[in-house]
Amino acid sequence: MESPGGSILPETSGGPDAETLARLREQRRLLRGVRDGVEESGRRLAGQESPAAWRSPAQRAYGSRRNELSIDLSGAWRALDDALWAVDEAIDRVKAAL
Repeated sequence: MESPGGSILPETSGGPDAETLARLREQRRLLRGVRDGVEESGRRLAGQESPAAWRSPAQRAYGSRRNELSIDLSGAWRALDDALWAVDEAIDRVKAAL
């Protein structure tokens, strides 16, 4: 869905129209779904604690990797939230030009 200029936002150089606005709104809907799914997964992962009885190297490695994954999900959530903000800004620009 990337435009020739390297942006994820639809090209509007031909003049903003209702179709462009509809595409941006669909993109926003999809981004929200992905962002919310990442957030839910991160919360579920953060809510899991390793039992104190875990002592083997494999158990400790599993717990460590789970913490790393939680950090990765937080970064993905922030990137998706930034992308959602950019789409909202594009929608505002297109609406102002209509």
